[in-house]
Amino acid sequence: MVSGERAFISSSHQMASVYSNSLAKESPRREEGDGDKLDEVARREREYVHGRLREELKREPTEEEVSEWLREHTEGY
Repeated sequence: MVSGERAFISSSHQMASVYSNSLAKESPRREEGDGDKLDEVARREREYVHGRLREELKREPTEEEVSEWLREHTEGY
């Protein structure tokens, strides 16, 4: 290997390290309690679907019906 090639490989590796470090710094950090926020969103979504199905079915939906509705409506994502 020629010394110029070695310098290029070393520089490429250093650039990759700099790039990945800068991405880590720019990435939003997860705050403590973010999981709680996601749990709250999921709970509210299930409550919404439960209410919607109650209106459509004219009865209380089962948990299986709520889960099936959510699966069908989020399957493409």
